[in-house]
Amino acid sequence: MNISVSRRMTITVALVLYLAALVWNLPAAVVWRLVATQLPAQVSLEGLTGTLWSGQVRRMLVEGIDQGALAWDWQPGQLLRGQLGLALEWQPRNGRVDGDLRLSVGKITLENVNGRLDAASMAAVNRAPFVLGGTWLLHVPILELRQFELVQRAEGRLVWENAAGGLPQPLQLGHLTADFSSNEDWLVLQLSDQGGPLGLAGSARWRPGQPMYIDSRLMARPDAEPGLVGGLQLLGNADAAGWVSWRAQLQ
Repeated sequence: MNISVSRRMTITVALVLYLAALVWNLPAAVVWRLVATQLPAQVSLEGLTGTLWSGQVRRMLVEGIDQGALAWDWQPGQLLRGQLGLALEWQPRNGRVDGDLRLSVGKITLENVNGRLDAASMAAVNRAPFVLGGTWLLHVPILELRQFELVQRAEGRLVWENAAGGLPQPLQLGHLTADFSSNEDWLVLQLSDQGGPLGLAGSARWRPGQPMYIDSRLMARPDAEPGLVGGLQLLGNADAAGWVSWRAQLQ
């Protein structure tokens, strides 16, 4: 009987090891086919290689727009918390962003996201109807989504250094900031400036699959270019302090 028990134990261990090896070497392409239909946007991948635990994508297309390359590595310690953890490296055109991804049932969390993006390149690849300049500096300790579309927690800051925008040439705007928080399942951004040509105050709110809603006040300071002054005048009349109210819905 001891021989029979030992044999069954050996077979069981062998099966467990075999299944573990299958999971460990599960191709990323197989996993992607299971996940792709659950995303709130149309995403296609080119040059997908590696496994669920370590791999890369040469090019991601979101709604047909090229969003650059992506690489990931498994963080096994996150399994102790009942979630899948991946270290991510995103490389869009002329930029790089690193962060940690946490996946659990009904929840996706981004942590320790840091990086810099070239505003001109991002505007070009996302087919923006205007020209941008400057650098976006991103620092997000946490952004937690429930069901891929509801913002449960958010904390972070986006700094737009040497901001510029407009047509046919971008106008200088100064340094602008957006501080992140969450409220009623929305990502809320508190908007402000750092004393440059464009005065900015107000807020915006956004979540995946929804437009961004902006409720702000703008001001052209004395050092602003004439084009910026004229552009703000088109938005409406300034109040006694020189502020122009601007509300918008951006897709």
